[in-house]
Amino acid sequence: MLYSSIIAMVASAAALGLAVSNRRRSKRLKTQLAEHQASAEQQIINLRSELDRSIAQLSGRSASASNLELHRKKIDSIEERQAHCQKEVDHLRGESQNLAMLPTWHPTRVALAEELRPRLVPITDKLGPVLFPNQLAFDELDWMYKLPDRKFPYSLTFEEGMMMHYLVAANELKSGYEIATAFGFSSFFLATAFEKTGGHLISADAYIEEEMEDFIYDHASAQAHVEKLRQLQRDEQYDQLPRGLQFAMEGAAALKIESVVDYEIACSPEGVPDLLNDRQLDFAFIDGGHFGEQPVLDVQSVLPFLHPERFVMMFHDTQCEAVAKAVHFAAQATGTQPFSIHTRNRIVAVTKGIDPNILHTCREMTVRQAV
Repeated sequence: MLYSSIIAMVASAAALGLAVSNRRRSKRLKTQLAEHQASAEQQIINLRSELDRSIAQLSGRSASASNLELHRKKIDSIEERQAHCQKEVDHLRGESQNLAMLPTWHPTRVALAEELRPRLVPITDKLGPVLFPNQLAFDELDWMYKLPDRKFPYSLTFEEGMMMHYLVAANELKSGYEIATAFGFSSFFLATAFEKTGGHLISADAYIEEEMEDFIYDHASAQAHVEKLRQLQRDEQYDQLPRGLQFAMEGAAALKIESVVDYEIACSPEGVPDLLNDRQLDFAFIDGGHFGEQPVLDVQSVLPFLHPERFVMMFHDTQCEAVAKAVHFAAQATGTQPFSIHTRNRIVAVTKGIDPNILHTCREMTVRQAV
């Protein structure tokens, strides 16, 4: 009986130990399960984050692909419009060249070119042909020129020089003045015309554009530069004078017209009275500063010296606002009307007592007469 009780007690203790062991194991398992569950949840969160990033990247690539396609379509459209515009430009240029054919072979233009081109070869061979950006020359007479080692100034075109030569010679003008000399290119056309008529030209400049290498400058700087140059003349330091002045004098000597043209260093308007003194002008070329009131001041400076009944006053670069205003000022002051000659730089004549047929001939023989 006792033995049986002991066995029963042992069995009960074993069962209790097993139960305790099972509870501990269950607790460990629950702890481990909770840890695994938390780890799994974190992994799921991480995977979702990676998935979101992947989706975003894919969306970005899709957007980039879409943008790329859009840009390609824009480029195709631009290229198509560019090709269309180029066709229009080619068409307009072709039409312009067609319109230029008749004046190109105008007998007076041909005669002037045959006379002046060979004579001015010693000049043009030493200069560089130049145009402003995005400009094209109609022909070899449609180029401006500049000194090869200077940025500015630019000259008139050969065609424009021929026009002024013709106006002086055909009207038998005898007393001329120009502002400004630059490097003498316009003076060569004018002086060779005055050579025919027995006339004389005064060409003046402050040479400030060459000094500043710019079209824009203030008058005080021009005045100071003139004083500096005159001191160089007084000191006989001729090699220090502006290259433009040296080139003009050398060119006049090469063309054998040095007795027909005087090159002066001066500021306009204040220096003009001393230059012209008691001269009476039947020709004036206004091509000085193209800004502010300077062109009007240049006109005012020559008005007292103009022949009251017969003169030609020429303007260059009348596409510039200040010059255009000076043209109308000159016309109103003299009771005349401007006459446009549609050259590259839009030369305009304000005239009195001049044969209108000569003016119309100039217009007829410019390649831009109908452009």
